[in-house]
Amino acid sequence: LSSITRLLNCAMPSLLTKLEGRFPVGFHEHVAVFHRGSEGAYRFISFLNEGLASGDLCRCTAREDVQGEIIRRLRGLRPDLDLWMQSGQLGFDAGSDDRAALALGMKQTFVLAERAHAPALRWLDIAGWAEPAGLPTEHYFELHALMNYQVKHHPSAIICQFELDSLDDESLCAAIAVHRHLIIENTFVRDNPFYLPPEKFWSANEDNRHRDLREAFREAGFDKQKFLTALEGYGRLHSM
Repeated sequence: LSSITRLLNCAMPSLLTKLEGRFPVGFHEHVAVFHRGSEGAYRFISFLNEGLASGDLCRCTAREDVQGEIIRRLRGLRPDLDLWMQSGQLGFDAGSDDRAALALGMKQTFVLAERAHAPALRWLDIAGWAEPAGLPTEHYFELHALMNYQVKHHPSAIICQFELDSLDDESLCAAIAVHRHLIIENTFVRDNPFYLPPEKFWSANEDNRHRDLREAFREAGFDKQKFLTALEGYGRLHSM
């Protein structure tokens, strides 16, 4: 291989899946999905179903009521779902208010996938569990910053889903900052320009973590839709 080819191969992650057959997600990627309406929370359960078929270790973090609906829908695709859950290949949890325990559990899950020789770890996080679990919002996003360390070093992909109408402005900025790639309704934004790598996230104080994002949001007149439309435009431009 030429030096240029080797560089390209290093820069482009191997494809793990195509969400809905059109959004390419590679190994080592952490993607935020922004949608409107509660139905959007179930948009990518095929990500888990496909993972089971591939022998991947699959995890889902969500509120208990959301878990129940995901299980119901997955069972419609896979009648033997209980066997997969009993084997531990598919697991659910509702989070907790213990930041240290969450961080440790997350690290152990990546190690488990490696020890089980699973081809990949697939994690689906449906935002909205932190408040009922008693976890402060800033700790929720710090957990996702920690996930960025893990996803870099293990064959894995994490999909996090956010309902736009339930996100306040600060949470929207935090969600954008800790996810390198975004899907905004039907637009894929690869290499989100506001992504904050974990090394920079932890070295910056809380006020500075989202400074550039807040400035861009201010320039959009604090209009959430206008700001998201600009990000979608960036995504379309850079996909050409």
